Amino acid sequence: MGHPVTTNPFIIMLINMTVVFAVLIGLSFMIRLIHVVDPTKKK
Repeated sequence: MGHPVTTNPFIIMLINMTVVFAVLIGLSFMIRLIHVVDPTKKK
């Protein structure tokens, strides 16, 4: 736990942006899935 893996700010930025966009894409798929299986939708 002593030293960090990297101190390169560009690698840290790429990792953080990848995590953020992965979460946003996951939320988008969850919202689409809810729209598909919405039980309160008018038939």
